[in-house]
This record gives sequence, structure tokens and C-alpha cells, in this order.
Amino acid sequence: MKRKKYYGKDPIKKLLNDPEKREKIFKFLFILNIWVWLMVFLGAVIFIILMIKYYW
Repeated sequence: MKRKKYYGKDPIKKLLNDPEKREKIFKFLFILNIWVWLMVFLGAVIFIILMIKYYW
């Protein structure tokens, strides 16, 4: 599927127009997303462990 070249002032669309830069951005966001969910899970586990330790 051929993409239409973007002629405008929106910097995000300009970045997404370049396939190489688009791939780098998506890889970075994917790793960031995994990192955030890992930290949320780790925080929940630590919270549960502390609750069991102090309130059991």
C-alpha cells in the first residue's frame, strides 16, 4: 500500500512519514510500554508482600 507524501506542519505526521524513523519510534514505544507494565506488576507484587508481612 503506497502512502501519500505528507506536506504540512505537523511534526508527528512528518516523522511517521519516514518508514525508518517510524520503525524506531514504534520500537521505542513498545519497549517503554513493556517497561511500564513490568513496573506496575512489580509494584503490585511488592505491595502485596508488604501487606502480608505487616497485616497478617
